[in-house]
Amino acid sequence: MAALTQRAVLAAPTPNRLANGAAGALRLNGLQWGIGAWRSAVVDLQLPPGQTLVLLGHNGAGKSALLDTLAGFLPTRAGQIQLGARDLTPLPPEKRRIGYMFQRDALFPHWTIARNLQFGRGARDDLDALLDVLDLRPWLNQYPHQLSGGQRQRVALARALVGAPELLLLDEPFSAIDPEARPGLRRTLAALLRERAVTTVLVTHDPMDARLLGDLVGVLDGGHLLQAGTPQQIFERPADLPTARLAGVDNLWPLRVLARTRIGGQDVLTLGFEEQAVLDWRGTLPAVPELQPGAQVTLALRAEALQPCPASTLNPPDDDRLSLAATLIEARCEGPLWRLRCALPCGLEAQAYALPAQWRELALRSGDTLGLRIRHEDAHLLIC
Repeated sequence: MAALTQRAVLAAPTPNRLANGAAGALRLNGLQWGIGAWRSAVVDLQLPPGQTLVLLGHNGAGKSALLDTLAGFLPTRAGQIQLGARDLTPLPPEKRRIGYMFQRDALFPHWTIARNLQFGRGARDDLDALLDVLDLRPWLNQYPHQLSGGQRQRVALARALVGAPELLLLDEPFSAIDPEARPGLRRTLAALLRERAVTTVLVTHDPMDARLLGDLVGVLDGGHLLQAGTPQQIFERPADLPTARLAGVDNLWPLRVLARTRIGGQDVLTLGFEEQAVLDWRGTLPAVPELQPGAQVTLALRAEALQPCPASTLNPPDDDRLSLAATLIEARCEGPLWRLRCALPCGLEAQAYALPAQWRELALRSGDTLGLRIRHEDAHLLIC
């Protein structure tokens, strides 16, 4: 799939859950946004009612500037913003009926939490429910400086949701949260978005946010929408190398096509370096002439797609999987998983995951040999 650099369209089936009639589809028709002399590419985008779009990108990608444009804080450089049947483009921020959770909580330090929550649209109909869901009642008479970062972010989230906004904008909602508090707040937010089904745009640089919160994911780089689709499409089938890096693909192996054949209705590429074969890739290739012997490609493999096993089990070879011999460099515990850093005989480095029980059974030390098995469908080919 070619990268979508100048214009990109994002669409998905209409969800079967809507909180109320206020939810509306978000449409960006030829939208261009910018700050000063910087301008984005032109983007056409459709987000169905009640769904969450997560925009993933590094600092400077244009994510926050897009949110400020949707909110009306920045003027559009070109195009139109439509929410349901309303054209938001000419409207000032206070007329757009948008809830905005800023990257920093932006609470008024001289007001109590109760008064902070009553500020803005002024609607209090659903405040009681939010107080319970986000466990805010014990803090209502306190001031922002008396709360932790995670507690202040909960208050900021509640303030963005009061008054039943038609569009919710979330700017790096977990950036100020301690790592140990982040999973809990992420789960709370995911449950709220499912329950309220408000059309939402969330920007982040953390792939985990995109995987767990997005009905749809867009990858932004320098104001260009590189790829847009479901989380499964983005994380398992990135369109290009920049998207794969932003999606957190652990293994990106630069290889050369040494031979191309067709066996049993599938294309088979022998990949390696110069004349040294590393593996045989099997799958369906796009109809492009450059994938002939000598062409450069990148093999994208997520760490969870590499299954570690004893080296002795690699023989006889498994036709249904790629089988690679490796040497363990180091292993580190990452929460519920062990990350194995391995070296292949060809000089490439491989990252793999193992469950704790599996790691204990392998009983490996640095310098030991092991096997890595990979399903053919998990080996995603990127055309350089």
